[in-house]
Amino acid sequence: MSERIRSILAVVVLTIAVWVWADLEQTGESEDRIPVQVNVPPDFVVRAKTPDHLTVRIRGPIGEIQDLKASPDEMGCRFDLTEPELKGGRAVLHARDGFRHWRSRRVVVTGIKDDQGRDESGDITVVLDRRVRVTARVEPKITGAIASEVRARPAEVSALVAESDLKALPQTAHYVLAPLAVTSIPANPEIEREVPLDRRLGGPEGIEAQFDPATVKVTARVEFAVTTRSLGRFPILVSASPEMLNRYRIVFQPQAERWVELEVQGPAPDVERLNVQDIRVQLILTPDDKPDPDSWLPGKPVVAGLPPSVKLVKPLPTVNFNLEKINDKPPTP
Repeated sequence: MSERIRSILAVVVLTIAVWVWADLEQTGESEDRIPVQVNVPPDFVVRAKTPDHLTVRIRGPIGEIQDLKASPDEMGCRFDLTEPELKGGRAVLHARDGFRHWRSRRVVVTGIKDDQGRDESGDITVVLDRRVRVTARVEPKITGAIASEVRARPAEVSALVAESDLKALPQTAHYVLAPLAVTSIPANPEIEREVPLDRRLGGPEGIEAQFDPATVKVTARVEFAVTTRSLGRFPILVSASPEMLNRYRIVFQPQAERWVELEVQGPAPDVERLNVQDIRVQLILTPDDKPDPDSWLPGKPVVAGLPPSVKLVKPLPTVNFNLEKINDKPPTP
């Protein structure tokens, strides 16, 4: 490539770069609805802030505005309060002070509106609450089984809660649940698992809390809750070797039912997981079964597809049948 062509390309690239830079550096304006973010030390919690969003008009270099909108963490009215600012449980903040993190971007706020579109004075009221620590007992909760013995280690944890919420909570509700779901039968009914605590003090309807530790070890000796379920009607299928089926035809006693109703009982998780499409009722023939011209042969159907833990509520009825030998030659017409 000649020196002249290289010079021309360099000029073109430089010109484009200048155009792009000039375009991004041009002053632009925008109006956006942004959140009010109030960060407080760990021992405090924000109960409310009014308003929680502001509509602001901003002006600055187009490139800086684009970068700002692409950063959700930056695109907000943000306050980082220190403990001395939190005395009294209430703070009144000036909205324009929440945009100090924009100074390096050369973006300024030219107007603020509330949710109704009215010009806003810029005052933000924040209601705060101090968080306190309380000792909470751990109550393991077992589902899917009956626990004959259960314990949690540790038996007590530290809970961090809002002071006003704690005052409204009765002393009897200073507990936290350790939910342990048992979904399958263990080989040994003694189980031990790490369980994360529920996030509320006083049960599901209690108050928000943080716990230390957040996970406890639950040990339980379980007896599964027994449940009964009707599976419906199943046909009685014949199972035999190809050799038998080629030699004999199966004849059932007249008026005999070829269907059975199945009702099962077992641990709730195992019964609930049953799929009726996997279950078969079969009359199994063996080489010991021979034709008996003088009486019916008693057959005992069996159920295939049930796990060992699930049993039939009622035994299956006996099915009377017989075998007829199939002629080697078809009858003469």
